[in-house]
Amino acid sequence: MTKRKAKSAADFLTELNADPDYVASRDIQEGARALREAQIRSASQPLLEELMAAGYPLTSLAELLTRYAPLPAAIVDILLDRLAEMQDPAVQEQIVRALGASAVPIPAEQLIMLFRTTESNGLRYAIANTMAQAEVQGAGAWLLEAVRNPGFGVARQMLALAVARRAPRVLANPILVGLLDDLPGHAALALAESGEQQEVRALEVKYPTASGWEKQEIGRAISVIRRRLAES
Repeated sequence: MTKRKAKSAADFLTELNADPDYVASRDIQEGARALREAQIRSASQPLLEELMAAGYPLTSLAELLTRYAPLPAAIVDILLDRLAEMQDPAVQEQIVRALGASAVPIPAEQLIMLFRTTESNGLRYAIANTMAQAEVQGAGAWLLEAVRNPGFGVARQMLALAVARRAPRVLANPILVGLLDDLPGHAALALAESGEQQEVRALEVKYPTASGWEKQEIGRAISVIRRRLAES
C-alpha cells in the first residue's frame, strides 16, 4: 500500500485559498479587524492631538512607551485627564498600560473607579499591572480587598504583586499567604518581594504539593526571602 505523502504548509495554504468559504470568512474577519482599528484610531485622535500640542508628537498611543518612557508629569496629567472621558475599552487599556511607565506618582482614584466599572477583563488586568508597575498612591486598602475577590478573575494575578508593593507588609503578607491555595504561583511571586521568616514557613508547607511553574516560583520565593533575611 502506497503511503500518502504528507501535505506541506504551502500546499495546505494553497488549498485554503482555493476554498471560497474560507476566503469569504477570512475577508469578513479582516474587514472587521480593519474597522475596529479605525474605530480605535478615531477614538484616540483627540488625545493624540492634545499630546502633540503639549510637545509630544505621536502617530499612535503605542508610541508613548517607545518614545517617551519613563513618562514625564506633563504626559501623565494629560493621560489621567483624558482617561475619565474615554469610552472605548481598547483606548482606555492603551492609556492605562502607558501609565505603568509613569516617572511620577499616580493617584489611585481613577484607576480604582475604572477597574470597578469596566466589563473588560483585559482592561482590569492592565489596571492591575499598572498598579504593580507604577507608584500608585492611595491604593493599599483597596488592593487588600480586591485581591481576595474571585470575581476579578485573572486580574488578581497582578493584584497580588501590587499588594506586595503598595500595601504595608504587616497587612499584605497574611493575605498573600492566604492566596497560596488559590493563586500559588503569583502569591509566591509577590511574597518573594515582601515575605519574611513567617512566610518562608508557609511557602515550605506548600512546596511539596505544588507542581510545574507554581512549584518553581514557590521554591524561588523561599530562596529569595532567605537570602534577603541573611543579608539584613
